[in-house]
Parts: sequence; C-alpha cells; structure tokens
Amino acid sequence: MSSPTTVQEQLSLSGARIAITAAEEKAKAMGLGMNIAIVDASTHLLHFSRMPGAKITSINIALDKAFTAAGHRVGTHTYKEAVWPGGVAFGLGNTNGGRFTTFGGGLPILNAKGDVIGGIGASTGTPAQDQEVVQAGKDAIEKVLREGMERIKSKL
Repeated sequence: MSSPTTVQEQLSLSGARIAITAAEEKAKAMGLGMNIAIVDASTHLLHFSRMPGAKITSINIALDKAFTAAGHRVGTHTYKEAVWPGGVAFGLGNTNGGRFTTFGGGLPILNAKGDVIGGIGASTGTPAQDQEVVQAGKDAIEKVLREGMERIKSKL
C-alpha cells in the first residue's frame, strides 16, 4: 500500500536569494531594472525584487511568469504557436484567473534530481531580455544545488 501523504522538496528563502542575486546582476549588466519573482513549488511567493527603473505594470507579470513556470513545470517561452488562435493550447492564457503566462521570462527551478522546487519570473524588458535574466537566476541556484548533491554523494 502506498503512503497517504507525500513530501515535496521546496526552494527555501536562502535559495531564492541566490537566484535573485544572480538575476539582478544579469539585469544590471544588461542595463535594465527588472521585477524578479521567486515562488516555491506550490507557486507561492518566496522572494521579490523590484529594481530601480523596473516598470510598475510589470510586477504582476513577473509574479505570473514564476507562477506559471513552477505550476506547469516548463518555461513560459515554450508555448509560442500552441497558444495562438488555432493552436492546440489556444485559450490557455485565460486559465488560472488569467495568470497563466505564455511568453518568455519564466523558468522552473529544479533540484539535483530534476524535480521542480520553485519558479523564477522577470519582467520589464522584452521577453528575450526577461528570459536571459531568469536563466541567470535559475543557473545560479541549480549550480549550488548540484554541487551540494555532489558533495553528499562523495561522502557516501
């Protein structure tokens, strides 16, 4: 018989800070002020950064990109033609109270086993610029997680 409960690994606040710091550094290097959101695997906000110059109207977009990436377990840039009129997922953006985001700038954050433990979203630039910023944050925290797993394995 299987257990009636499960345990889901979640990104912590310290992990969210690692991702935010790297994403902010990337945005600064690009000359952009960004809104950057980190959510846990349950899509709840862990950490948010509104950099100087970030658009006020982009706050919720960053939150929704992180929500979508963590909840649907794929980057928001992957939808493209599928959500256009006639596409197999047309109308998907209207789900979840309109929060489902179908353009670049949101990525899931994975643990060393490949499980989704959170999501990162950014907004203020173009979707491609937002994507670069979140990729930097995702890469930073996933590197820390992989290195931690490798240290644990080397001690076994």
